[in-house]
Amino acid sequence: MAPRASRPSDRRPARHALYDAATRLDSLERAWHRVRANAGAAGGDGLTVTQFDDGAAVRLLSLHKALRDGSYAPGPLRRVAVPKRDGGERVLTIPCVRDRVVQTAVTDALVPVLEPAFEEVSFAYRPGRSVAQAVARIQALRRAGHTWVVDGDIERYFDRVPHAPLLAVLETHIDDPALMDLIAVWLEHAGEGGAGLPQGSPLSPLLSNLYLDALDEEALAATFGPGVRLVRYADDFVLLCRSEAAARRALAGVGTALERLGLSLNPDKTRIVSFDQGFRFLGHLFVKSLVMPSPGGEPAEDDPATAVLRAIARQDAAETAAEARRQEEEAAGLAAVTRVLYIMEPGRRLGLRNQSLTVEEAGHDLLAIGPGRAGRVEIGPGAGFDDEALRACLLDDIPVHLVDGWGRAVGACLPAPRERAGLHLAQARLVLDEGARTEAARALVAARIHNQRALLRRLNRSLKDTEVTKAAARIGRILRKVAVKGDVAAVLGVEGEATALYWPALARLLRAPWRLDRRLRRPPPDPVNLVLSWLSALLTREVEVLVVRHGLHPGFGVLHGTRDYHAGCVFDLLEPLRGPLPEAATLTLFNQRHLKPDHFLTTEDGHCRVMPEGRRTILREWEAWLDRPIQSPRSGRRLKWRGLMEEEVLSFARHAAGDHVHVPYRMDY
Repeated sequence: MAPRASRPSDRRPARHALYDAATRLDSLERAWHRVRANAGAAGGDGLTVTQFDDGAAVRLLSLHKALRDGSYAPGPLRRVAVPKRDGGERVLTIPCVRDRVVQTAVTDALVPVLEPAFEEVSFAYRPGRSVAQAVARIQALRRAGHTWVVDGDIERYFDRVPHAPLLAVLETHIDDPALMDLIAVWLEHAGEGGAGLPQGSPLSPLLSNLYLDALDEEALAATFGPGVRLVRYADDFVLLCRSEAAARRALAGVGTALERLGLSLNPDKTRIVSFDQGFRFLGHLFVKSLVMPSPGGEPAEDDPATAVLRAIARQDAAETAAEARRQEEEAAGLAAVTRVLYIMEPGRRLGLRNQSLTVEEAGHDLLAIGPGRAGRVEIGPGAGFDDEALRACLLDDIPVHLVDGWGRAVGACLPAPRERAGLHLAQARLVLDEGARTEAARALVAARIHNQRALLRRLNRSLKDTEVTKAAARIGRILRKVAVKGDVAAVLGVEGEATALYWPALARLLRAPWRLDRRLRRPPPDPVNLVLSWLSALLTREVEVLVVRHGLHPGFGVLHGTRDYHAGCVFDLLEPLRGPLPEAATLTLFNQRHLKPDHFLTTEDGHCRVMPEGRRTILREWEAWLDRPIQSPRSGRRLKWRGLMEEEVLSFARHAAGDHVHVPYRMDY
């Protein structure tokens, strides 16, 4: 059941008025002064408030122009684990200083619109509202005979606010597509899997109150029982009742109301208690008629993360040397991933000498590779191999692929698969459970569409093609459909809708003389299609090797289906990687002039083939692309792309086994 929209304010601002107001230069300047006063920590780009202040006028003008010409995109996020008072940790997601400026300006524009719609029972992060008022309200209700309390806690509220219904509620209050798109981009950027409010964002307190306004309205409508009164401070609340029986009914009612919002109560922290027994709320101890501050103090009244952001900023300043050491350690592990040995020149052979693999030509060794140095071998048409070398590869767990002139595999010699029957059964259960399969498919498609839009925005930063900007915005709106579509077929339909916009937009980003009129795979009719297909095939083999190596069955697909002679699991795991790897690398190869027209030949039958120098260039630049360092969104470690591929496969294996929820890789803008 969809959550009910909160009561709209009587008059909605004119279309686009809020976006225009929030992105004015003077609005951004006022917002910057507030961000600077808060003295928070740096975001994922490492730029501190002090560094932003150096040249702030130029930075703000650039930010204003980017917001007005459609080229703005959020910067990288920083995630910090912060200890909780009751034990454990919570993850604070910190936007860049630049993004916090815009989010503050948007908050300032939204507050006058949304504040009149909020209810009197809500006391957190609102003008003229405070902890002291909430405490006084509880005291007044106790004196009026409300002596039983449901002390409620929403399970991981800020991590679980679902984006689609939140945006639907917001849209009932504002008629501003540009602002809706901007907020949706922030949510998708920070909240993996279509849920979550970043607790380091200035906008999150306002959005959190907006989403729970429906709960406030249900309390005022006596949905939880006659005489039940709600006092809410952000995601903490109490329901005050006249009897224990009324409190039990109210507890059941609020649990049902939260389920309608896609949320749930924390059973370990929610209880029914009387004032005689006493309870703690908002940094106060309530016992009978007494109220006194409890150890730990009151919650912050400006926003839920400001104090923590300040503490992190101080910690950052004190840990510069330790951070430098950590980066040195990460850099030391960047070369750990093994490479592919390509034998593509006609007449060359894979051989074995003194336990080392060799590349031979005309009886001479061109290269010798010691044990464990090669992760995979590819042998092209006209090249060959010795039986002893092939046997050595299999004994050393090195897959060997035979490929044709378009880079497609025509055969393979693979090591024995892992005996992981339990994992295979878990995969089977996943694909047979329609609900679980659909959720996993949604996550994959959402990541694919997100990365399509991210790639278009990255490549369009300097070109500023208006049609590409429009396509990226439309793809962003299509992305929001993924969370609400039905079965896997419907989700695939959404992906097709986004892809129909993506390829023409990507083609506009190619520099002359290169063209991509249509995406055609077999056989490729032009150089761009050829390179796209070749790099996609290389990526497929990389992922397939990892799938088999880690015990997954390659044929069980949640998105691409399960049928004979079809590597559905492999194709599933490729979805989030296509944009940042083969598609991004292809445009770089052509736009940066690594590939030239004389690297290709069109045959009489209209098929495109690559010449030897072009083939060498493609493979060399592909390996250079995979060697680029990238930050893992899971561990925060610096990896190479092959390391991140392996993380994706291992994460999906854990998802199939029921150990955690797989969140596919998403590109930063």
